[in-house]
Amino acid sequence: MIFDSISAQFLELLPYWASGLIAGSLVSVYLSERIAGKMVGLASGKGKIPAIGAAAALGVISPLCMFGTIPVIAAFGRKGVPQHLLAAFMVSSVLLNPNLFLLGFVLGADIALMRLALALLCGIVSGALVLAFARRDKPLFNFGKFEPQDKAKKTFFRDLLKAFRITAPYLLIGITITALLNRYMPPEWVSRMFGARYGLGVLFAASLSIPLYACGGGIIPLIRAWLFAGMGTGEALTFMLAGPATKITNLSAVKMIFGAKNFALYLVYVIGFALLSGLILEVLV
Repeated sequence: MIFDSISAQFLELLPYWASGLIAGSLVSVYLSERIAGKMVGLASGKGKIPAIGAAAALGVISPLCMFGTIPVIAAFGRKGVPQHLLAAFMVSSVLLNPNLFLLGFVLGADIALMRLALALLCGIVSGALVLAFARRDKPLFNFGKFEPQDKAKKTFFRDLLKAFRITAPYLLIGITITALLNRYMPPEWVSRMFGARYGLGVLFAASLSIPLYACGGGIIPLIRAWLFAGMGTGEALTFMLAGPATKITNLSAVKMIFGAKNFALYLVYVIGFALLSGLILEVLV
């Protein structure tokens, strides 16, 4: 029975996962240089707020993981891109990429599009806050550990194979855990954790995301099962916002470029944004 559940879930997720891998590799190989050029171009633009929005959008389009994003924004910083644009790009890039966006449609188009809107908004607000409050004489970022490196030329199939190797184990682990939970965890427990505790369910979702979120693709099957069992839309989106922003590998990368104070402010901001977004959505949806 467990094997049948795993097989059924995998076949259902396969089209979304495959399309996400292909889209991410296409962007990585053929659009990365254009994204970099656009970011540098934004630094000389006239409108600061539209430029922040554009930087956040470029962050969402970027297919890089956090450890890939930081050397990229370090290169942007060396080319004179202001720190409010770097913040908008970094935050939105952490929260979403083309692969995760397309895979998210398995949860429903409404959730996938709301996740996109919230990732953009989170990046835009972070850029606006940095623009308004960051001191000009004290840089927010420290890129001293990230020197430019020569990289082997990318090819589509090499990048696609790399993305497959990284995401496949997490997806299979997520599907297996979901099948085990479906088999041994009564749906009423999920209802009690989330739907039955209005408001507290959002806080519970944010708390669970910190230890459970290891990979965006791997967590999708679990979120899907919880949604069927009674998890609210706001709670699901809180989980998907707080998770990538606070997972251990991402936090270790962020800590490398922030001091203790800025790192603490980052955590307060992203967790607070996730909680507030979830609470508002629980009221509206």
